[in-house]
Amino acid sequence: MKLIGLVTCRDIPEPDPDEQIQIEAIRAAGGDAELVAWDDPDVDLTRFDRLILRSCWDYPWREAEFRNWLLFADGESQLFNPLDVVTWNLHKGYLLDLSAAGVPVVPTHVLAAGSGADRLLEIIEEEGWNEIVLKPAVSAGSWHTDRFGAGESTRAVRFVEEHGADRDLLIQPYVHSVDHGGERANVFIAGRWTHCVSKHPRFNGSEEHVGTVQQVLGDDRELGQAALECAPGPVLYGRVDTVRDEQDEPMVAELELIEPTLFLKENPQAWRLFATACIDTDL
Repeated sequence: MKLIGLVTCRDIPEPDPDEQIQIEAIRAAGGDAELVAWDDPDVDLTRFDRLILRSCWDYPWREAEFRNWLLFADGESQLFNPLDVVTWNLHKGYLLDLSAAGVPVVPTHVLAAGSGADRLLEIIEEEGWNEIVLKPAVSAGSWHTDRFGAGESTRAVRFVEEHGADRDLLIQPYVHSVDHGGERANVFIAGRWTHCVSKHPRFNGSEEHVGTVQQVLGDDRELGQAALECAPGPVLYGRVDTVRDEQDEPMVAELELIEPTLFLKENPQAWRLFATACIDTDL
């Protein structure tokens, strides 16, 4: 019987609604599963046949520690998603890689650490953006993510001065299609696009609100597949969040290949697929 480690953290920032579902599904599929905190130095990782990154949601403010742990864990057990995929996906500059490959994404600039507010204002003027979103380039959930409307440049400058001195930030236009359609979170497990939920964007630690489960739209599936093909290696699970541009065409907002919520609570039909993927799927 394979023992699967579902990687979390000792001080989880918010509850994981899929936590118990994942454990029970793996056990029902013939394996065993335990939660393992990446930041617990007493855990023997060699006990586990596989380590599946799940609710390790504190890594954005512990990035260097987490990167070191990933290297260590990859030598102790089999890590999913694979190390090269995870390290590429840690920094949201991957959106520039997707764009360079011809994959439509929400327009994105990386504001390098220490660039200062002058560069922020230059980008806003060059792009003609009235409303923007700022977030750390290494982030999870809504950590330090905020929306700034027209006339809020002073507040945006303060945000950059506070959060951008020692970390890269992303600057993007606010996409208004999320106001009425939300983002579509498209879930990929073991080669299949299993389901989608609509969700509203989160800012400043707000709670996540999701809709009912839906099928993945054809154009979202096509876009998501193109995004996955940009990853530096095969992917066991992931989520591609899409929004619509002014012509109602899909764009990638996020490609989540580290620890995305897979919304298993919303779709029990995906439980067994997730479990068997954790136990048996080889990439």
